[in-house]
Amino acid sequence: MKKILIIFVIIGMAVALFYACKKNTDTMQTNNNTEQQYTDYEWEVFYKLQSFKQKLNSNLKGTDPMTLDSAKWYLDTQFNVEKARTEYPYKIEGMDSTYFTLILNGSGMVDITELNTMYNSMLDYLNNIIANSESIPIFGHLELLNSDDDEAEFIFRLGIGTYFSGNYAPFYYDWRFGNMLGWCDDTHKTSDAGQELKYRLNNPHFAYFKPGSFIGTDEERIIRYFNPDGTINDPDLYLDTNDEHPQPDLVNYFYYYEENDSPNYEPCLEIEELDFYLDKAHKIIYISEFTKLPGSNIHYGLRPDGLTYEWFSIHTPYGYNNYSYKYYWTHEYFIHYRLKVNIPTIPD
Repeated sequence: MKKILIIFVIIGMAVALFYACKKNTDTMQTNNNTEQQYTDYEWEVFYKLQSFKQKLNSNLKGTDPMTLDSAKWYLDTQFNVEKARTEYPYKIEGMDSTYFTLILNGSGMVDITELNTMYNSMLDYLNNIIANSESIPIFGHLELLNSDDDEAEFIFRLGIGTYFSGNYAPFYYDWRFGNMLGWCDDTHKTSDAGQELKYRLNNPHFAYFKPGSFIGTDEERIIRYFNPDGTINDPDLYLDTNDEHPQPDLVNYFYYYEENDSPNYEPCLEIEELDFYLDKAHKIIYISEFTKLPGSNIHYGLRPDGLTYEWFSIHTPYGYNNYSYKYYWTHEYFIHYRLKVNIPTIPD
């Protein structure tokens, strides 16, 4: 009996040792996974911003000036990483903009004191915009307008949104094509088909959500029938070759373009048409630019490799087509993509 008891004790010790080792292994794997969740570039950005924040908070202000390009990168990146709220699903509601002047040292370089002053001005502007509201900053764009050795002029664009998690809202009404012409019964002239599409497509995270911050320069992709010089864009650009549109005799593209002999024609996009354009625009936005429609050279998507969809805008021009000798109504898409990085919290 005593011998049997000893055997059970040994077995129990072995089992305990096994699970202890397993627990340590799991802990090590968890720690390794935590360390590996950031890319080398994300760590590089983290350490740069950490050093930058230490300089802003130090008593060594006025020394170690930096180039204007570096100053722009630090101001833009620090704002997006520190203040933009993209860790949870959101929907973009609009944009606001303002201007800033950055004082230079007379040689085109930037002192830390002036960087600190401008960054605090950016934060004051943000607090004024979102004060007493449920709005959150989604991204900031700092764009250099002009500069000399003494100062640099910037425009700062702020993407504003709200927390939101859900699918695209369904269409319940038929809408005029654009220009705030309202419903097709000529009421509710506070929106139009283009605005309704933009409102839905600026919900970028129901398809996939990746927490992080938008940094760097955004890349714009444009879809339109006419080029700015009045020439026709690529005639095969998103051509509806399989006649998927609910009214294939009238519209031949995955984006809206319609012609008529009369300038008094009033285009109406019915619910089925709006659903069609929403579906096609979604695919164009999210699918890689290297993907083409099966059996053709027609591109299926516009998303640049390695970048994330940021925001969407739409224009609704109309006029006379000098090639077809007809009047036209159309939608133009302006799709913005940007690098998104997930940076660890930067200590104060």
